[in-house]
Amino acid sequence: MNNIVFNQLFNHQENQNLTDKYLTSHPEINSKIDSLLWSYNEIGDVIPQYIGKFGSGHFFPFSESRFELNCSFQLIRLSFYKHSFIALRNAFELGLLSIFWDKNDNAEEVIQNWYKSEQNTPFKKQIISGIKNIDNINEFNTYFDIFDRIEKIYSILSDYTHTKGVLFSSNKLNRANFTRFNENALLAWTKEFEKVVKLLLTVHILKYPISLQDTPIEEKFGINAPFGGFLDTYQSNQLKSVLNKDEVEVLQKICDNDENAKMQADWVNSHENITEEELKKQLSEFDEFVKTQSGVNMKKE
Repeated sequence: MNNIVFNQLFNHQENQNLTDKYLTSHPEINSKIDSLLWSYNEIGDVIPQYIGKFGSGHFFPFSESRFELNCSFQLIRLSFYKHSFIALRNAFELGLLSIFWDKNDNAEEVIQNWYKSEQNTPFKKQIISGIKNIDNINEFNTYFDIFDRIEKIYSILSDYTHTKGVLFSSNKLNRANFTRFNENALLAWTKEFEKVVKLLLTVHILKYPISLQDTPIEEKFGINAPFGGFLDTYQSNQLKSVLNKDEVEVLQKICDNDENAKMQADWVNSHENITEEELKKQLSEFDEFVKTQSGVNMKKE
């Protein structure tokens, strides 16, 4: 009979119950976390996936960033506060790398050595220097100092990662040498989590300004929509709902003035809305495809 290792320092179930109870009793915090996680998941759809990029590894920084962001939240629920900050830093850096590698629209080429673990991850200075080459980001920076915000987020999250004394230690965050629920630690994480997600959403929008164009993808293409490179209207609205209103106004202005984004939006809107009959045909063909693939899998088994 196998024995399950039990460590009294980690009261997983109790901590999770206390955290969930707290979030339930504070719906504004729970809703904020949920909306930000949802929004970050949605922004991934705007990253181009056309032939040449698809399967190249160019999407890896974003997908890994999204995974780390979700891990950070799960660690919070278990009261692993310091480690949730470490995961948040990973999510932040990887999210910036998503933009850094594609700054010249050739991530599928320049990412290869890093993606294959043959090249070290660029340092912060190099990442920031790289994204400064993106015109839309520089324009936004004239209104809101985005590079200063990047530096500040890096700084505080790195303090937790490198344990800058007792203030950034597990002992301080848990108020003990074991894991236990701490409202102040949860609120401190929520504050930094919000900063991280909002900034990563902002740089992705600026890199891919089609993000805030009105592109009703489902209405035009049904379930056979372009894979990657666009957001549907409801996704754009979701992004706007979590960002600061004054910054959304500037982001919208920049996106509306981007010639390539306007051309892409015009292409989408030049299509007639898909008819009910066409949508039914798409769904029928998809169902048939699924049945065929299921049959192939069953034969292999």
